[in-house]
Amino acid sequence: MSERARLRVNLAQSEFEVEGSEAFVRTYAERFDALLDRIGQPARPHDPPADRAPPPGVPALSLKDASLGELLHHLPRSATDVDRMLLAGHIAQSRSADNAFSTGEANALLTEQGVKIGNPSQSVKQNLVARRVFRHQRRYRVSQIGLDHLAQLLRPTFAL
Repeated sequence: MSERARLRVNLAQSEFEVEGSEAFVRTYAERFDALLDRIGQPARPHDPPADRAPPPGVPALSLKDASLGELLHHLPRSATDVDRMLLAGHIAQSRSADNAFSTGEANALLTEQGVKIGNPSQSVKQNLVARRVFRHQRRYRVSQIGLDHLAQLLRPTFAL
C-alpha cells in the first residue's frame, strides 16, 4: 500500500490541490514544474488582468468623462453593491454644485441604469466605515481612498 501524498499550488490564492497516492501526485507535480518553468514568476494579485486592457494604441478613458452605464459595464464581476454605490456616488458628486452626493441621488442613478441595490444606505455606511466616503454637511463625498479603490476596480480601461 502506497502512502498518501498531497501537492498544493497557491499562485496568489487561485489555489489548486491534488491528493492521492504518491505516484498519482508525482504526475501532477511534474506537470506543474513544467508549467511554472514556462510562465516564470506568477502574476502578483494586484496586477490587472490582461484581458481587460484596452487595445494597443488606444489610451485609457478618463473616469471623469465616462457615463455611469459605461463605468458599470467595465466593473469586474467581483464588484459588489457597495462598489456600485461608490461609483454612483462619485458620478452624482461630480454632477452636483456642492461636490457631494446623497444616498438617494446615487441610488436614483443606479436605478436609471437598471441596477437594484438591496439596501443603499447600508452600502453607503460600509463605504463610510472603509473610509471610501466621508460626511460633508449632511451629505457624502468620495475620499481619495474611494477614488483609488475605483481606479483599481476599473484599471486599466479608465484613468483618474
